[in-house]
Amino acid sequence: MKYFIVADVHGFYDEMIAALNDAHFDRDNPDHTFVSLGDLFDRGPKPAECLEFVMGLDPDRRILIRGNHEDLMEQAIARDSFLSHDISNGTKRTTLALTGAANSVDALIAMRTLPLYNEYIASTLDWAETDGAIFVHGWIPHYVELKGFQGTYYRHYYEENWRDASRDEWKAARWYNGIESWADGVREPNMTIFCGHWHTSWARCYIDDEYAEWTRNSEAFRPWVREGIVALDACTAWSHIVNCYVYEE
Repeated sequence: MKYFIVADVHGFYDEMIAALNDAHFDRDNPDHTFVSLGDLFDRGPKPAECLEFVMGLDPDRRILIRGNHEDLMEQAIARDSFLSHDISNGTKRTTLALTGAANSVDALIAMRTLPLYNEYIASTLDWAETDGAIFVHGWIPHYVELKGFQGTYYRHYYEENWRDASRDEWKAARWYNGIESWADGVREPNMTIFCGHWHTSWARCYIDDEYAEWTRNSEAFRPWVREGIVALDACTAWSHIVNCYVYEE
């Protein structure tokens, strides 16, 4: 089986399709499985096309991991309003694009019953695992200290088997910098963890101590691969790159 893994597509449909084509993904090949590591929409111009593509794939040959942007969307719908971060992150724009509504109030109302979106959300997983790979958005749950609003800090603990973590634990883990967690020694023996959320140029700057050239199509945004980790977030809104990594098992 070949797994064609993308992460943090953020509505950049054309770039995702180009990456899949370059990797020779064939949706009709029974040995090809598509994997999205979350954050399928927000920021990019074609969230509807991304949604239609992934939901048009064979359910038995797709793995859809939930990202923090899926959580942000769900929170906005439940809250029935947008906050400032929903505007800056592109969540409001995504609802307008998916629903065709003329205003944000009507868009949020429509999102509650939008069939394809709700089918997508119901299909997303906190994590998935094969014999040798673990697919997550941020990282597996563990102890971490995260910076909150206005410079404050909160601590998150998880000391049991991460596979038994609660939904709330996974919501927190979706915000982790998985590259930093890997560097701190949070790993799963004999497994490779595939993650998104934190762009790969960060790894090249702060782990490899290399200068990451912040230009589009830069190699700095390509997959960052080390023993036990494959990081794929290409900071697509800036780089216009979607990475597709082919993992064969």
